[in-house]
Amino acid sequence: MHPPSLPLRPIESDIVPVLARATSQRKLTRDIAREARSRNVNRVVFTGVGGSWASSVPANILLGSHPTAFSSENVNATEFTDLYLPSIDERTLVVAASHSGGTPETVAAAQGAADRGALVVSLSSEEDNPLARAARFQLTYRSARTITSAKYVLLAELCLSLFEAFDVPAAIEDTRKALDAVPRATAEAVEAAEPTLAAVAKRYAQSSNIHVLAAGPLAGLAYMLSVCYLVEQQWMQSAYFLAADFFHGPFEVAQGEQPYLVLSGEDGTRPQTDRVVRFLRRYHDNFEVVDVADLALTGIDPASRGAVGHIPMAAVVARLADHFESISGHDLDTRRYMYRVEY
Repeated sequence: MHPPSLPLRPIESDIVPVLARATSQRKLTRDIAREARSRNVNRVVFTGVGGSWASSVPANILLGSHPTAFSSENVNATEFTDLYLPSIDERTLVVAASHSGGTPETVAAAQGAADRGALVVSLSSEEDNPLARAARFQLTYRSARTITSAKYVLLAELCLSLFEAFDVPAAIEDTRKALDAVPRATAEAVEAAEPTLAAVAKRYAQSSNIHVLAAGPLAGLAYMLSVCYLVEQQWMQSAYFLAADFFHGPFEVAQGEQPYLVLSGEDGTRPQTDRVVRFLRRYHDNFEVVDVADLALTGIDPASRGAVGHIPMAAVVARLADHFESISGHDLDTRRYMYRVEY
Protein backbone atom coordinates (compact mmCIF):
# COMPACT_ATOMS: atom_id res chain seq x y z
CA MET A 1 0.00 0.00 0.00
CA HIS A 2 1.39 3.37 -1.02
CA PRO A 3 1.49 6.31 1.42
CA PRO A 4 -1.11 9.03 0.81
CA SER A 5 -0.14 11.87 -1.48
CA LEU A 6 1.10 15.17 -0.11
CA PRO A 7 -0.01 18.68 -1.10
CA LEU A 8 2.10 19.98 -3.98
CA ARG A 9 4.51 22.63 -2.73
CA PRO A 10 4.10 26.05 -4.32
CA ILE A 11 6.65 27.10 -6.92
CA GLU A 12 9.49 28.91 -5.20
CA SER A 13 8.70 32.61 -5.01
CA ASP A 14 12.34 33.71 -4.82
CA ILE A 15 13.58 32.41 -8.18
CA VAL A 16 13.82 35.83 -9.84
CA PRO A 17 15.44 37.77 -6.96
CA VAL A 18 17.88 34.96 -6.10
CA LEU A 19 19.09 34.56 -9.67
CA ALA A 20 19.19 38.32 -10.18
CA ARG A 21 21.36 38.64 -7.07
CA ALA A 22 23.65 35.98 -8.51
CA THR A 23 24.19 37.97 -11.70
CA SER A 24 24.74 41.10 -9.58
CA GLN A 25 27.93 39.50 -8.24
CA ARG A 26 29.60 39.97 -11.62
CA LYS A 27 31.97 42.57 -10.16
CA LEU A 28 33.01 40.13 -7.43
CA THR A 29 33.73 37.43 -10.01
CA ARG A 30 35.85 39.95 -11.90
CA ASP A 31 37.79 40.68 -8.71
CA ILE A 32 38.40 36.95 -8.27
CA ALA A 33 39.52 36.62 -11.90
CA ARG A 34 41.90 39.55 -11.59
CA GLU A 35 43.44 37.96 -8.50
CA ALA A 36 43.78 34.70 -10.42
CA ARG A 37 45.49 36.51 -13.28
CA SER A 38 47.86 38.33 -10.90
CA ARG A 39 48.88 34.95 -9.50
CA ASN A 40 49.24 33.52 -13.00
CA VAL A 41 46.90 30.70 -12.06
CA ASN A 42 47.48 27.62 -14.20
CA ARG A 43 44.88 25.31 -12.72
CA VAL A 44 41.23 25.59 -11.63
CA VAL A 45 39.73 22.91 -9.41
CA PHE A 46 36.04 22.77 -8.52
CA THR A 47 35.33 20.66 -5.47
CA GLY A 48 32.38 19.58 -3.33
CA VAL A 49 30.34 16.48 -2.59
CA GLY A 50 26.96 15.28 -3.79
CA GLY A 51 24.84 17.97 -5.38
CA SER A 52 27.52 20.60 -4.79
CA TRP A 53 30.00 18.54 -6.78
CA ALA A 54 27.38 18.10 -9.51
CA SER A 55 26.68 21.84 -9.56
CA SER A 56 30.19 22.45 -10.92
CA VAL A 57 29.81 20.17 -13.93
CA PRO A 58 28.70 22.89 -16.42
CA ALA A 59 31.44 25.30 -15.28
CA ASN A 60 34.12 22.65 -15.61
CA ILE A 61 32.88 21.83 -19.12
CA LEU A 62 32.76 25.51 -20.06
CA LEU A 63 36.37 26.10 -19.01
CA GLY A 64 37.55 22.85 -20.55
CA SER A 65 35.95 23.58 -23.91
CA HIS A 66 37.93 26.79 -24.49
CA PRO A 67 41.65 27.35 -25.11
CA THR A 68 42.87 28.65 -21.76
CA ALA A 69 46.21 29.06 -20.01
CA PHE A 70 44.92 26.92 -17.15
CA SER A 71 43.57 23.41 -16.77
CA SER A 72 40.18 22.67 -15.20
CA GLU A 73 38.84 19.72 -13.23
CA ASN A 74 35.93 18.83 -10.97
CA VAL A 75 36.88 16.64 -7.99
CA ASN A 76 34.96 15.10 -5.10
CA ALA A 77 36.09 16.93 -1.94
CA THR A 78 37.07 13.78 -0.07
CA GLU A 79 39.22 12.60 -2.95
CA PHE A 80 40.62 16.11 -3.29
CA THR A 81 42.00 15.92 0.26
CA ASP A 82 43.10 12.29 0.07
CA LEU A 83 44.66 12.35 -3.39
CA TYR A 84 45.00 15.81 -4.95
CA LEU A 85 46.13 18.05 -2.11
CA PRO A 86 49.89 17.47 -2.58
CA SER A 87 49.65 18.95 -6.10
CA ILE A 88 47.87 22.14 -4.99
CA ASP A 89 49.89 25.35 -4.79
CA GLU A 90 49.62 29.16 -5.00
CA ARG A 91 48.88 28.96 -8.73
CA THR A 92 45.74 26.90 -8.15
CA LEU A 93 42.26 28.40 -7.99
CA VAL A 94 40.03 26.17 -5.86
CA VAL A 95 36.26 26.75 -5.96
CA ALA A 96 34.67 24.85 -3.07
CA ALA A 97 30.88 24.49 -2.93
CA SER A 98 28.61 23.51 -0.05
CA HIS A 99 25.03 24.71 0.40
CA SER A 100 25.33 24.92 4.19
CA GLY A 101 28.98 25.90 4.16
CA GLY A 102 29.54 23.28 6.81
CA THR A 103 30.05 20.05 4.87
CA PRO A 104 33.07 18.58 6.70
CA GLU A 105 34.71 17.07 3.63
CA THR A 106 34.45 20.30 1.65
CA VAL A 107 35.61 22.50 4.50
CA ALA A 108 38.65 20.23 4.94
CA ALA A 109 39.41 20.44 1.20
CA ALA A 110 39.15 24.24 1.21
CA GLN A 111 41.25 24.66 4.33
CA GLY A 112 43.85 22.23 3.03
CA ALA A 113 44.07 24.15 -0.24
CA ALA A 114 44.34 27.48 1.58
CA ASP A 115 47.12 26.10 3.77
CA ARG A 116 49.04 25.26 0.60
CA GLY A 117 48.67 28.81 -0.70
CA ALA A 118 45.86 28.27 -3.20
CA LEU A 119 43.38 30.98 -4.09
CA VAL A 120 40.19 29.60 -2.51
CA VAL A 121 36.66 30.71 -3.38
CA SER A 122 33.66 29.45 -1.43
CA LEU A 123 30.20 28.96 -2.91
CA SER A 124 27.41 28.60 -0.36
CA SER A 125 24.08 30.00 0.73
CA GLU A 126 25.46 32.44 3.29
CA GLU A 127 28.67 34.37 3.94
CA ASP A 128 29.31 33.32 7.55
CA ASN A 129 30.15 29.62 7.77
CA PRO A 130 33.27 27.43 8.10
CA LEU A 131 33.71 27.11 4.33
CA ALA A 132 33.52 30.85 3.77
CA ARG A 133 36.02 31.45 6.55
CA ALA A 134 38.51 29.16 4.80
CA ALA A 135 38.20 31.12 1.55
CA ARG A 136 39.68 34.34 0.16
CA PHE A 137 36.42 35.20 -1.66
CA GLN A 138 32.80 34.21 -1.00
CA LEU A 139 30.05 33.73 -3.61
CA THR A 140 26.58 33.42 -2.06
CA TYR A 141 22.94 33.02 -3.12
CA ARG A 142 20.97 33.28 0.16
CA SER A 143 18.21 30.80 -0.55
CA ALA A 144 17.09 27.58 1.07
CA ARG A 145 15.51 26.14 -2.06
CA THR A 146 16.64 28.00 -5.21
CA ILE A 147 20.07 26.41 -5.05
CA THR A 148 21.43 24.68 -8.13
CA SER A 149 20.28 27.27 -10.66
CA ALA A 150 21.83 29.98 -8.45
CA LYS A 151 25.13 28.09 -8.26
CA TYR A 152 25.04 27.69 -12.03
CA VAL A 153 24.68 31.45 -12.53
CA LEU A 154 27.49 32.30 -10.11
CA LEU A 155 29.86 29.77 -11.64
CA ALA A 156 29.00 30.88 -15.17
CA GLU A 157 29.77 34.47 -14.17
CA LEU A 158 33.09 33.34 -12.67
CA CYS A 159 34.04 31.44 -15.82
CA LEU A 160 33.23 34.42 -18.03
CA SER A 161 35.30 36.68 -15.78
CA LEU A 162 38.21 34.24 -16.01
CA PHE A 163 37.91 34.28 -19.80
CA GLU A 164 37.94 38.05 -19.70
CA ALA A 165 40.94 38.31 -17.37
CA PHE A 166 42.99 35.74 -19.29
CA ASP A 167 42.02 37.07 -22.76
CA VAL A 168 40.27 33.87 -23.78
CA PRO A 169 38.28 34.10 -27.03
CA ALA A 170 34.69 33.40 -26.00
CA ALA A 171 31.18 34.83 -26.43
CA ILE A 172 31.48 36.72 -23.13
CA GLU A 173 29.12 39.63 -23.71
CA ASP A 174 26.49 37.55 -25.50
CA THR A 175 26.44 35.05 -22.65
CA ARG A 176 26.25 37.81 -20.05
CA LYS A 177 23.23 39.27 -21.83
CA ALA A 178 21.64 35.84 -21.67
CA LEU A 179 22.46 35.55 -17.96
CA ASP A 180 20.75 38.89 -17.35
CA ALA A 181 17.58 37.42 -18.89
CA VAL A 182 17.85 34.09 -17.07
CA PRO A 183 16.04 35.03 -13.81
CA ARG A 184 12.72 35.90 -15.42
CA ALA A 185 13.06 33.20 -18.10
CA THR A 186 13.68 30.57 -15.42
CA ALA A 187 10.62 31.51 -13.38
CA GLU A 188 8.47 31.43 -16.51
CA ALA A 189 9.96 28.10 -17.60
CA VAL A 190 9.12 26.41 -14.30
CA GLU A 191 5.54 27.67 -14.43
CA ALA A 192 5.08 26.53 -18.04
CA ALA A 193 6.57 23.09 -17.36
CA GLU A 194 4.06 22.20 -14.64
CA PRO A 195 1.82 19.94 -16.78
CA THR A 196 4.81 18.01 -18.16
CA LEU A 197 6.39 17.56 -14.74
CA ALA A 198 3.11 16.44 -13.20
CA ALA A 199 2.70 13.81 -15.93
CA VAL A 200 6.28 12.52 -15.53
CA ALA A 201 5.93 12.22 -11.76
CA LYS A 202 2.54 10.53 -12.05
CA ARG A 203 4.00 7.96 -14.43
CA TYR A 204 7.14 7.18 -12.44
CA ALA A 205 6.55 8.04 -8.76
CA GLN A 206 5.95 4.38 -7.92
CA SER A 207 8.50 2.96 -10.37
CA SER A 208 11.69 1.10 -9.54
CA ASN A 209 15.23 1.65 -10.83
CA ILE A 210 14.68 4.76 -12.94
CA HIS A 211 17.62 5.38 -15.26
CA VAL A 212 18.36 9.09 -15.79
CA LEU A 213 20.32 10.05 -18.90
CA ALA A 214 21.90 13.34 -19.98
CA ALA A 215 24.95 14.79 -21.69
CA GLY A 216 27.31 17.75 -21.36
CA PRO A 217 26.15 20.55 -19.04
CA LEU A 218 23.07 18.54 -18.03
CA ALA A 219 25.12 15.55 -16.83
CA GLY A 220 25.33 17.08 -13.35
CA LEU A 221 21.55 17.40 -13.28
CA ALA A 222 21.18 13.74 -14.22
CA TYR A 223 23.31 12.93 -11.16
CA MET A 224 21.23 15.23 -8.98
CA LEU A 225 17.88 13.93 -10.17
CA SER A 226 18.96 10.32 -9.71
CA VAL A 227 21.21 10.39 -6.65
CA CYS A 228 19.96 13.42 -4.72
CA TYR A 229 16.26 13.75 -5.52
CA LEU A 230 15.19 10.17 -6.22
CA VAL A 231 17.57 8.04 -4.14
CA GLU A 232 18.31 10.35 -1.20
CA GLN A 233 15.09 12.31 -0.93
CA GLN A 234 12.55 9.82 -2.28
CA TRP A 235 14.26 6.56 -1.25
CA MET A 236 13.73 5.21 -4.76
CA GLN A 237 15.98 2.97 -6.84
CA SER A 238 17.73 4.98 -9.55
CA ALA A 239 20.95 5.22 -11.54
CA TYR A 240 22.33 7.91 -13.83
CA PHE A 241 24.33 7.53 -17.04
CA LEU A 242 25.91 9.78 -19.61
CA ALA A 243 23.99 9.59 -22.87
CA ALA A 244 27.30 8.83 -24.59
CA ASP A 245 27.65 5.71 -22.41
CA PHE A 246 24.12 4.47 -23.04
CA PHE A 247 25.19 2.39 -26.03
CA HIS A 248 28.11 0.87 -24.16
CA GLY A 249 26.07 -1.30 -21.81
CA PRO A 250 23.03 0.40 -20.24
CA PHE A 251 20.82 0.06 -23.32
CA GLU A 252 20.82 -3.72 -22.91
CA VAL A 253 18.17 -3.47 -20.17
CA ALA A 254 15.78 -1.37 -22.28
CA GLN A 255 12.89 -3.81 -22.10
CA GLY A 256 9.78 -4.54 -20.07
CA GLU A 257 9.07 -2.06 -17.30
CA GLN A 258 12.53 -0.45 -17.18
CA PRO A 259 11.88 3.34 -17.01
CA TYR A 260 14.10 6.08 -18.47
CA LEU A 261 14.18 9.81 -17.94
CA VAL A 262 16.16 11.71 -20.58
CA LEU A 263 17.29 15.29 -19.97
CA SER A 264 18.01 16.98 -23.31
CA GLY A 265 19.87 20.25 -23.82
CA GLU A 266 20.58 22.53 -26.75
CA ASP A 267 24.37 22.62 -26.49
CA GLY A 268 26.84 20.72 -28.66
CA THR A 269 25.99 17.40 -26.99
CA ARG A 270 22.38 17.47 -28.20
CA PRO A 271 23.04 14.72 -30.80
CA GLN A 272 23.94 12.33 -27.96
CA THR A 273 20.52 12.53 -26.30
CA ASP A 274 18.77 12.63 -29.68
CA ARG A 275 20.42 9.30 -30.47
CA VAL A 276 19.18 7.82 -27.18
CA VAL A 277 15.64 9.03 -27.80
CA ARG A 278 15.62 7.60 -31.34
CA PHE A 279 16.69 4.23 -29.98
CA LEU A 280 14.08 4.22 -27.22
CA ARG A 281 11.32 5.20 -29.64
CA ARG A 282 12.24 2.26 -31.83
CA TYR A 283 12.79 -0.44 -29.20
CA HIS A 284 11.24 0.67 -25.91
CA ASP A 285 8.30 2.86 -24.95
CA ASN A 286 8.84 3.34 -21.22
CA PHE A 287 10.63 6.69 -21.24
CA GLU A 288 10.04 10.40 -20.78
CA VAL A 289 12.02 13.40 -22.05
CA VAL A 290 12.44 16.73 -20.29
CA ASP A 291 13.87 19.06 -22.92
CA VAL A 292 15.42 22.52 -22.78
CA ALA A 293 14.11 23.00 -26.32
CA ASP A 294 10.56 22.96 -24.91
CA LEU A 295 11.29 25.95 -22.64
CA ALA A 296 10.38 29.36 -24.06
CA LEU A 297 13.31 31.17 -22.36
CA THR A 298 11.92 34.60 -23.18
CA GLY A 299 14.56 37.28 -23.69
CA ILE A 300 17.41 34.85 -24.38
CA ASP A 301 18.91 34.98 -27.86
CA PRO A 302 18.55 31.61 -29.63
CA ALA A 303 22.31 31.56 -30.18
CA SER A 304 22.87 31.65 -26.40
CA ARG A 305 20.34 29.02 -25.34
CA GLY A 306 22.95 26.26 -25.41
CA ALA A 307 25.23 28.29 -23.13
CA VAL A 308 22.65 28.97 -20.40
CA GLY A 309 19.91 26.37 -20.88
CA HIS A 310 21.16 24.27 -17.97
CA ILE A 311 20.26 27.09 -15.54
CA PRO A 312 16.47 27.11 -16.03
CA MET A 313 16.62 23.34 -16.47
CA ALA A 314 18.02 23.06 -12.93
CA ALA A 315 14.96 24.82 -11.55
CA VAL A 316 12.68 22.65 -13.70
CA VAL A 317 14.31 19.45 -12.41
CA ALA A 318 14.05 20.69 -8.82
CA ARG A 319 10.37 21.31 -9.45
CA LEU A 320 10.03 17.77 -10.80
CA ALA A 321 11.22 16.57 -7.38
CA ASP A 322 8.32 18.51 -5.80
CA HIS A 323 5.89 16.64 -8.04
CA PHE A 324 7.47 13.30 -7.11
CA GLU A 325 7.06 14.21 -3.45
CA SER A 326 3.41 15.09 -3.87
CA ILE A 327 2.46 11.91 -5.72
CA SER A 328 4.68 9.45 -3.82
CA GLY A 329 3.69 10.82 -0.43
CA HIS A 330 7.32 10.78 0.73
CA ASP A 331 8.50 14.14 2.08
CA LEU A 332 11.67 15.40 0.37
CA ASP A 333 13.01 16.55 3.73
CA THR A 334 12.72 13.18 5.48
CA ARG A 335 15.96 11.23 5.88
CA ARG A 336 16.72 7.82 7.34
CA TYR A 337 20.40 8.43 8.14
CA MET A 338 21.53 11.85 6.89
CA TYR A 339 21.58 14.41 9.73
CA ARG A 340 20.18 11.71 12.04
CA VAL A 341 23.07 9.34 12.82
CA GLU A 342 26.84 9.43 12.90
CA TYR A 343 28.35 8.56 9.54
